[in-house]
Amino acid sequence: METEQLVIFTEKMERIGVRTRAEIHEQGYWHETFHCWFVQEVEGKAYLLFQKRAAQKKDFPSLLDITAAGHLLSHESPRDGLREIQEELGLTLSFTDLVPAGIIQDPILLGSLLDREFCHVYLYMFTKPIPTLVLQRDEVAAIVQIALHDFEQLLQQRNSTIPALVYLADPDDTQKVTSAHYTLTDFCPHNTHYYNAVLHGAEQLLRAKR
Repeated sequence: METEQLVIFTEKMERIGVRTRAEIHEQGYWHETFHCWFVQEVEGKAYLLFQKRAAQKKDFPSLLDITAAGHLLSHESPRDGLREIQEELGLTLSFTDLVPAGIIQDPILLGSLLDREFCHVYLYMFTKPIPTLVLQRDEVAAIVQIALHDFEQLLQQRNSTIPALVYLADPDDTQKVTSAHYTLTDFCPHNTHYYNAVLHGAEQLLRAKR
C-alpha cells in the first residue's frame, strides 16, 4: 500500500508531480479520490447509504463514511474508481450508471494526518435491497441507512442525534438489521461544504427521477 503512487496538485488543481500515498498524507499534498454515494427512495422517503468503516481500519475506524471510496493512482481516472464499489460492496456497475456531482475539495487536517483531497464525487440511485450487497469484511463493517432529511438536520445542529437502520455483516456472510442512533461524532470529519454538496446532489438526483 505504501508504494502506491498518486499525482499531487496545487490548491488550484495544477499537477506538480507524483508521490507515494504515505508521503502525501505526511506532507499534506492535494491528491485525487473517487467517492460514490448511494441514494435510495423507499416509500417516498429519501435516504443516503453510509458505510461503517471496519474497526481495524488505520484511519477513522468504526466511523460512518462514503458508501464506497478510494484513492486514484497516478495512472488512473475517475472511471477506475468503479473497482471500489466492486471490492467494498460486491456490486458491478458501469460508469454510465453513476451521476457526477462535481469535484469537491475536502481537506481533513487532524494531528499528523494531513489529507487534502480533490474528490471526484458521484451518486448512484440504488434500487435493490441492501442485503444484496456483499461487504468486504476487512474494510466495511456495515451499511447504514439514514434519511436525507435527518442527516441534514444533524449537520445544521437542529438535532443532536438521528435514527438509522444498520445492516450488519455477520460470520455466515448474511446480513442482519438493527436500529441505532448517531451523533455528528459518529461520522468521518468531512467538512460541512463537502457534506452540503453531497446532499444538494442527492436532492437533485431524486427530483430528476420523479
